[in-house]
Amino acid sequence: MRTSLSEKEKYLFETAPVPKAVAALVIPTVVSQLITIVYNLADTFFVGRLGDETMVAAITLCLPIFMLLTATANLFGIGGASVMSRALGAGDGDKARRAASFAIWGSVIAAAVVAVVFAAFETPLLTAFGAEGMRLEYAGDYLMYTVVGGAVPTVLSSVLAHLVRAEGKAAHAGIGLSLGGLLNVALDPLFIFDQGLGMGVSGAALATLLSNIASAVYFAAVVLSSKNSVVTFRRVKGAFGRAVSLNVLSIGLPACMMSLMTTCSNLTVNYLMAAYGDAAIAGIGVAKRINMASFAITQGITQGTLPLIGYNFSAGNSRRMCGTVVFMTACTLGFALISLTVSLCIPEQLIRAFIDDDPSVEYGARFLRIICYAVVSAAIGFVAMTVFQATGKKVRATVLSVLRKGGLDIPLMFILDPIFPATGIAMATPIADYTAAFVAIVLLVHFFSTQRKRADLFPSAAPSDTAEKPDTHPQNTR
Repeated sequence: MRTSLSEKEKYLFETAPVPKAVAALVIPTVVSQLITIVYNLADTFFVGRLGDETMVAAITLCLPIFMLLTATANLFGIGGASVMSRALGAGDGDKARRAASFAIWGSVIAAAVVAVVFAAFETPLLTAFGAEGMRLEYAGDYLMYTVVGGAVPTVLSSVLAHLVRAEGKAAHAGIGLSLGGLLNVALDPLFIFDQGLGMGVSGAALATLLSNIASAVYFAAVVLSSKNSVVTFRRVKGAFGRAVSLNVLSIGLPACMMSLMTTCSNLTVNYLMAAYGDAAIAGIGVAKRINMASFAITQGITQGTLPLIGYNFSAGNSRRMCGTVVFMTACTLGFALISLTVSLCIPEQLIRAFIDDDPSVEYGARFLRIICYAVVSAAIGFVAMTVFQATGKKVRATVLSVLRKGGLDIPLMFILDPIFPATGIAMATPIADYTAAFVAIVLLVHFFSTQRKRADLFPSAAPSDTAEKPDTHPQNTR
């Protein structure tokens, strides 16, 4: 059956040298991640210029709620991309089309539900998350634009980026996400500081909303103008059938769980840190956003490589798949070590770039020195999760996602905080991440040794938890 891939895309997935193929998929993804990081940090940076630690604290309290949208996008986007890439590798273009259709429409419905629920319960939810007084007012203003108004475009733009990347259009994925990021950075100072507008926190939120709408419109234009793409806005027959929907959701669940557990983890941080005041909340908020920037780059490298792994896994090209994993691991660990070094050398300067408040800088630098050690272990975890998501090993990916966030760090926060006031809350992150990294290494070693013994990487023994047809293409050993 026709795979709907162009000759250029087939060359990229099947015969291009691994470093070249990885670079073609990863560079646009990482560039877009960098720009996305800039615009994620832009709100904190520009609002921090107002010199009000309560505003920065309010945005920090909003991060866990905004992560619900990330969780939704990961559930449908990563799940859909994995099923698509493996279906294309097996030559099943129809299955890839059904997976894309379900991912798009499922994500839109889910995002709309999140927006409606938050609109109905905004005040009690924010109060439960630790917002009170001016924090509550600022947080409500910020989330009214970014979640109530922006849930659908935010989720849809992210899902479409995953899907177009899954069929080799990494450049379009990078451009679409970069467009939104650059627009956000340009609009932030206009809406926050302009004498005629001067919207403060609301201005930062409005800039985020408009940038995500622009990104979603770009991706819609790409999909509608593509002649041979399997990504479609039509409700394809069978898209919501159990075979496709359960496959997409089960593969996307680990990434979704990690985002949800990250939300729970951040809520716990905010709850415990509230006892130490606005400066502590602002400090941990800035430190986590800086550290999140490092996480995003390593995650961008792994997400960009996922389609290549999934395609060659289903196509039966074990040598190419393994070479891709090795090269991806070297890239992620290399960046993680650089990021760790920078964070340890200039923590005060990094924190002060976002907020010029001495108590907040002191807290933030102290926390950053601790949580930056998790960058290396997180890189290992992202590699393992990507391998398992790309090859349909959903249980292992889910175990790792829960271990990284929520399963270990939340109990550790409650245990360590009384022993090391405030600092113990930050210490929980690297301890949990290194534990998860150890488990990830064990699972990866077991996975590859099992695949060699059982020949599960070959078409005659397709993975038991996927529905791919046996591949009839000759194995490419390049």
